Formats: sequence, structure tokens, C-alpha cells
Amino acid sequence: MSVTPEQIRATADSYIAALTAGDLEGVMSLYADNATVEDPVGGGTIHEGAAAIREFYSTVVAMKIDGEVLDARVCGNDLLFNFEITTHFDAENSATINVWDLMTHNDEGKVTSMRAYWTPENMS
Repeated sequence: MSVTPEQIRATADSYIAALTAGDLEGVMSLYADNATVEDPVGGGTIHEGAAAIREFYSTVVAMKIDGEVLDARVCGNDLLFNFEITTHFDAENSATINVWDLMTHNDEGKVTSMRAYWTPENMS
């Protein structure tokens, strides 16, 4: 089976929907068992395999997050998308970050590699 560009593009919306819903299983359903997650690129740990990815995202989905996809492009099995998320720490404190994610998909449509491109300069 070959994944379509529409299926790959839908990953961006599914990813942000799962993050904002606090849905760890929804996030995990996007990834292949042997996937890698690097967030942020160059400064973070590379999380390899389902257990490491689950541990990473368990802290992310525990936060109150709003988000939206701003742009998305599919090239082959790669999805490059830009999004903003706002993390609410309490009633008065929040932080917004603008991120570009590059996700590579296998032929079944599962993400095999995610690399998040952002630095502290992308936060407000």
C-alpha cells in the first residue's frame, strides 16, 4: 500500500488535534514503532522507539495547549508544516511558540522520523 499526499497532509491536523486534546494515544497512533523524534533539532535528545516517544509526549500532552496549523507541504513521503502552539501554565501565564516540523512517513502512512525546528527566539 502506498500512502497518498492527502493522507500525509492530514497528519499535521491530526497531530495538532491530539496535542490540544491531551490525547497521548492519538499522538502515538501517528508514529511507527521504530520512529525517532528530535525536538528541537540540534539541541534536544533524539527519542528512539515507541517507549521513548511515549515518555516524551506524556509530558507534552499533560499541559493545556491551544494550537493551529499555519502551512503544510507534502513532498514525496515528507510533510513539512508550520504551526503555533500556546501553552497555558496558569490563568495568567502562557507561552506561544512557532515551530516547523518535518515528518517522514513510511508507505503505511506512519511517521518514521519527526524533527522539530525551533529555538527560544521563536517563543513569545
